[in-house]
Amino acid sequence: MSDLALVVPVKSSGKSRLSPVLSAEERRALSVALFRGVMKAVRGAGLIGSCLVVSSDSDVLSTASKCGATPVEEPGDRGVNAAVERGMGEAGWAAQFLVIPSDLPLLKSSDLTDLLRLRAAGVGLLISPSAAFDGTNALLFPRGLRFPLSYDRDSFWNHLRSASELGLRTGIFAKGGVMFDVDSPEDLRALAASASRSEAASIARGALR
Repeated sequence: MSDLALVVPVKSSGKSRLSPVLSAEERRALSVALFRGVMKAVRGAGLIGSCLVVSSDSDVLSTASKCGATPVEEPGDRGVNAAVERGMGEAGWAAQFLVIPSDLPLLKSSDLTDLLRLRAAGVGLLISPSAAFDGTNALLFPRGLRFPLSYDRDSFWNHLRSASELGLRTGIFAKGGVMFDVDSPEDLRALAASASRSEAASIARGALR
């Protein structure tokens, strides 16, 4: 998959929506664990050499480099849209881009390989919604597509609307490992109650015990 660039934007700030149940230190530890889990899945799918991690956090960039990914430094958090565009700009060799977030605790290597198998189905754009169908947890599209990124509120529906307006044949990939992210205390409780043995799940269980 030498023509594919995987872009992972990572915010430097902690998950503030988890502040009612986690301290700042716990939120930081959880964010790091989530990111490492995503990198593990990326490596298992054979994509680590094509992965660009975009962040203003020096620790995140160092971890990315140690994992075998390409660190792409930002001067500061300018939002997901800007981070993705920066990652794309650093991957001039890529014919296609796959964007995933860094907080998917149930993501498996097989989820990524299954998603990428759909590239041959002739879709112009492939999207995975978040479990609440308000966010975009995976976005696969070719270079040169005049498709506006919309990683803000209701990004899944905004992306679908843009695809429809452009007349793109769009595929929706709905698999739990890609759809489940951790943004709210409810998400954290669901992770703690899951059968996952990941580092992030262990942190969730310890914090909520």
